[in-house]
Amino acid sequence: MSDTEHYWKRWSPYWFFLEDFFLDLEIINKLTIHIENPVLIIGAGQGLLVEELQKKGFQVDGVDLEPSMITYAKKRRGLNLIQANGKNMPFSDRSYKTSIIATGVVDFMGDEEEIESIINEARRVTDDSGKVFVAFYQYHPKVEKLFRYIGLITDKGVHLFRRMGEMTKLSCDNPIGYIKAFKSEANVGYCSALISLIKVLLFLPKKEKKQRKKSAKLWKQTDNELDNPESLIDCLPEFIPYRNEENIIDLFKLLSIPIRNMSVYDSCVVVQL
Repeated sequence: MSDTEHYWKRWSPYWFFLEDFFLDLEIINKLTIHIENPVLIIGAGQGLLVEELQKKGFQVDGVDLEPSMITYAKKRRGLNLIQANGKNMPFSDRSYKTSIIATGVVDFMGDEEEIESIINEARRVTDDSGKVFVAFYQYHPKVEKLFRYIGLITDKGVHLFRRMGEMTKLSCDNPIGYIKAFKSEANVGYCSALISLIKVLLFLPKKEKKQRKKSAKLWKQTDNELDNPESLIDCLPEFIPYRNEENIIDLFKLLSIPIRNMSVYDSCVVVQL
């Protein structure tokens, strides 16, 4: 089992706190004007986007590689998602008019051949006149600036994902300890660290503030339920890619896959093929 697969399995009981972020309900609702029946969600998780599109009258199937996500989709939402690898899905050619590769799939991958395999499989099951959307996670510019400042995102497009998890938990459990860690990571004084944090926290959009509250509830719950909440941190991938718009364009050029359109949101970038 890869680090990423272990991550999805271990975090599935707490995915409720995290699922409505990156490619979320707000963004999927903006995309509905471009979506045609039938629809396939690749990396459906516990069915948040599947359920939302079904409510709007779309015929939607969802696939996910992780069995526990499939189980929770049934338990939480009554959805019968399909367990399948995005590289080899159990559908005939041109079965769907719209396929959507959610965040947490190719954007977490650094292997171009693996990314190409999943995208080509999505194209295979999508009608020639249909649309394929590929989503890449992205942080709000203020959050991204902070992460770059303390080295959680590097200039080479590497996201220190596990360290981010450690810092997020620390900010919920021990704010003073978090400021000390921030100071150390950024190699600045206490005043500079505190001012930087205040600037970000005061001017965060509602969506990010809401997610911070959810994260605090997540860690409070895990502290009550788990003997070792840090085990959730330990299973995070140490590194994942972080791609801005330019990096995404370069990726598709490298794969020789033309882009029809690119939509940039605060929490993700959606490419239409």
